[in-house]
Amino acid sequence: MAEIVTAYCASHAPMQAVDPESAPKAQADNFFAALEAVRNQAERARPQAVAMLSGEHFTNYFLDALPQLGIGLAEKYQTPSARWLRMEHTVLPGDQKLGEHIVAGLVERNLWPTLSYDMEPDHGFLTVYDQLDPAWQTPLVPMVLNCTTPPLITLRQSYEFGIAMGDILRSYDGLERVALVGGGGLCHYVGEPRIGDIDEDFERWFLAELGKPDCGELLDVPNDELMEAGNGTGEVRAWVALAGAMRGHEMKVLAYEPIYEWIIGMAVVTWTP
Repeated sequence: MAEIVTAYCASHAPMQAVDPESAPKAQADNFFAALEAVRNQAERARPQAVAMLSGEHFTNYFLDALPQLGIGLAEKYQTPSARWLRMEHTVLPGDQKLGEHIVAGLVERNLWPTLSYDMEPDHGFLTVYDQLDPAWQTPLVPMVLNCTTPPLITLRQSYEFGIAMGDILRSYDGLERVALVGGGGLCHYVGEPRIGDIDEDFERWFLAELGKPDCGELLDVPNDELMEAGNGTGEVRAWVALAGAMRGHEMKVLAYEPIYEWIIGMAVVTWTP
């Protein structure tokens, strides 16, 4: 059976890859040091594949057919976004068998994901994955969540989904070691007059609650209240799902920096395997 040997969440701002020097140096250094710590942990743990949750940015799905959850089942993924993100590689390896196991496990639990054999991992995946494995050698199972377009799953549903995901990954007998990663958030606005605003109070409260048993009071936050922190803040559903998958394990905040130059609160949290 597989073991989740690395589990963490990180914010994914395009500017962290396109123009990292645009942020105040101390803030950027702290954020990237946290990502380096996670990478060092993964190098010691040697995960054989990465299952990653991120928000859908209308890269793969649109309003004509928008699932709450889409799972990639390809053997490899072309990444045209890598060019404007100034990344060296263009193709990510996939793990089709692990993806199929995840889909089958979710269906057994009455959760019905959309399947995609031609998914494009965008900045939501690449900015996080590239920091985890700069060589782009670790097979990836990308999973996109609807985080912006109502009706949306609640944070409590995200947590329960994460519990199922953790059980499914640990039941897989095709690998011994897997990584579970969440990308997105924290607070930000996209395409609105308030773009650039960051709700620091909410972010600090969110990170504190996320690390409590069963996420403290976080799971009771209604969707409309969550949107008050920014129309892009719904991406924290991936973080809540990771908390569900790793319940009973200690969470640690490695970095939190409200970087206004990147229009988003940047954080990295990890769970003890």
